[in-house]
Amino acid sequence: MGMKKNCDPKKITVQLRRIEGQVRAVERMYNEKRDIEEIVRVVKAARSSLDSVTKLLVDDKVSGCYDGKKVVKKQELSQLIKVLFDIT
Repeated sequence: MGMKKNCDPKKITVQLRRIEGQVRAVERMYNEKRDIEEIVRVVKAARSSLDSVTKLLVDDKVSGCYDGKKVVKKQELSQLIKVLFDIT
């Protein structure tokens, strides 16, 4: 089973590199004693980027892009939801 046309693993890699850059920027800004509000804005942007990559990862798993196996069992979907929402 090949990857579907809507599968684009590069999206996740690009997003992860963006997050890496944002985290480095926070460290640099902090070390330079930049305005805290400015640093917090970058932290919030990084958090938003993490949410975006989480969505991409879940979409890839559900659609079968990640490992070629779609989530089809209720138990698999329930486990993914538990992890996503930190439910025990």
